[in-house]
Amino acid sequence: LYRQCLRDRRDGQRYSRSCREAVRQRSQLRELDIEIMAQKAPGWLRQWKSTVRRYLQHIFYDRTSIDEDEVMNPEGLIRIRATVDAAEKEMNVTIRGPRRELNITRVPHVPGWVLFPSTRASLTRRVMDRINKNKYSPYCKVQANDNIRTFDDVEYKYRIGKCDYVLAKDASPDESFLVLVSKP
Repeated sequence: LYRQCLRDRRDGQRYSRSCREAVRQRSQLRELDIEIMAQKAPGWLRQWKSTVRRYLQHIFYDRTSIDEDEVMNPEGLIRIRATVDAAEKEMNVTIRGPRRELNITRVPHVPGWVLFPSTRASLTRRVMDRINKNKYSPYCKVQANDNIRTFDDVEYKYRIGKCDYVLAKDASPDESFLVLVSKP
């Protein structure tokens, strides 16, 4: 993909499909760590945790190992680590509770089950992209060559001078934000 992206850029296609995919792949983080602090957890939550653990052990019995010896994690703390392979096909999952560690290997990674963080987009933005099927991710962008991309994904050329220009503002009666741009 990277070489195809370089060819596309030489041909004048700065944002081709291969370039977007190459950037997505290179910016993808492959590990997700979650800590859940559950002090005085209600009974239904403890029951749910136990049910999920048993379900995972049943579904992935041939890829599961449980360590109950010398596991000394803090009481009320659950740590989950998911690591996806480079091909984004499988992941390894570790769930550490106060007295038990559950390791599951080679879990098929179905995109959408677990969203891994990215260096290019926040987790919130990635969730919104997933909900909107990547059709609309609202952002605007001003580039050094005077190209402007609007929130509705329209790109046009506009010469920005030394004056202040309104790039974006809140259209609600509160007018809670205003973004100005100018060239130095």
